[in-house]
Amino acid sequence: MKEMLRDYARSIGLTLFGVASAERFDGLPKNVHPASILPEVRSVIVIGADIPRGNYRGVEEGTLWNFASKYLDQRLVLDMARTIEQQTHFEAVPYLAHFPKVAPRSRPVAPDRPMYNVTINLEYAAVAAGLGEISLLGQLLTPQYGNRNALGVILTELELEPDPIFAGTLCDGLACGECIAVCPARSINPDKTVTIDICGRQTVLAEINYNLCRLCPNGAAPDFINKVGQEELMVEFSGNQPKIVETSTALTRRNVPNIATAVCARTCLNHLEKTGRLTQKYVNPFRDGEPWRLETWER
Repeated sequence: MKEMLRDYARSIGLTLFGVASAERFDGLPKNVHPASILPEVRSVIVIGADIPRGNYRGVEEGTLWNFASKYLDQRLVLDMARTIEQQTHFEAVPYLAHFPKVAPRSRPVAPDRPMYNVTINLEYAAVAAGLGEISLLGQLLTPQYGNRNALGVILTELELEPDPIFAGTLCDGLACGECIAVCPARSINPDKTVTIDICGRQTVLAEINYNLCRLCPNGAAPDFINKVGQEELMVEFSGNQPKIVETSTALTRRNVPNIATAVCARTCLNHLEKTGRLTQKYVNPFRDGEPWRLETWER
């Protein structure tokens, strides 16, 4: 069944498919645990597609500000969930990137339930499903596409064999530091890091001051898909440190900026390609000189 689902995913244009067992989320708080959404969850399926490298070209040239979302098209996630239910008769929950529903806003619906809008961290789920690792910037890196990934998650009662945790290394972290050096807002602090554990895999993430990051005129943007209440701060899992990073709330309507096409993320992509880390190859290099950038205060 797992290979049938993988083949179907390929047939509708998905290029990433990984499975994590529910046990790989053991120890997570209820407000970020898949079982809070589907108590009978046995498998967490992470699907995705590569964001075309050309989608970064206009921003790289400073002439067209394209937006690259880390969220997969909702129709594809629904299609996969529908296929699982039709083929197996097990329930499949599509975890979609949408505005939170207006539920009881004062307290949980029951004493043993977490607050509404349980938030699954896409990067954590992708690592747990064996798709790659999390970079110093907190982005998912896959061995095929680097940080050019759009993701979706499906929770299901169907028990599937989990994929092995990715054992390779893509991000050189502080030993590289190109993303830190190129940041015009100086929002990435190499002197303050946090180490997170995902299924035994240790990952070091840098502290990022998103108050400065969101001012960057070099490709950072609000996440237009997942704005209010969804991108909650999860210190233990996302590496976005407390006291300095704002969360997205219905009161502030502020969110962690999307840095997919920002100069830091584009520099990371260039480094991964230049050092031959990625299996997806291109005829021409992504960058053939020094990256242009506007200093934050020039905007």
